[in-house]
Amino acid sequence: DQAKYTLQNLTLELATLGDLKLVEKPQPLLLAPHDFCNIKANIKVASTENGIIFGNIVYDVSGAASDRNCVVLNDIHIDIMDYIVPAACTDTEFRQMWAEFEWENKVTVNTNIASLHDYLQHVMKCTNMKCL
Repeated sequence: DQAKYTLQNLTLELATLGDLKLVEKPQPLLLAPHDFCNIKANIKVASTENGIIFGNIVYDVSGAASDRNCVVLNDIHIDIMDYIVPAACTDTEFRQMWAEFEWENKVTVNTNIASLHDYLQHVMKCTNMKCL
């Protein structure tokens, strides 16, 4: 808050597009003059599709009779593949996670790659995965 007055009911309003979902809405805050705060919000990712997060900061000014004030934030474009990195796990851990994963979609693959080994290398490169 770089103003000389208190911001009341300051709320970070978020909306998502794509397979992203806001887990819980951030709580309203009271921000004193020349004060600051950090707000965190958890977003659940349901697929590897790209998504967009839209946001506004909405607040009231103490003692003012006007409507709520709104600051529109820049959109955040998310490519989930940028956040997926190879990790290590044991054979047992992998098989347990594989069994727990909910397989909803089966995809038919057509490829010109004739070698199974070459195809596996291609899939690992495209999905940022390792082979056990």
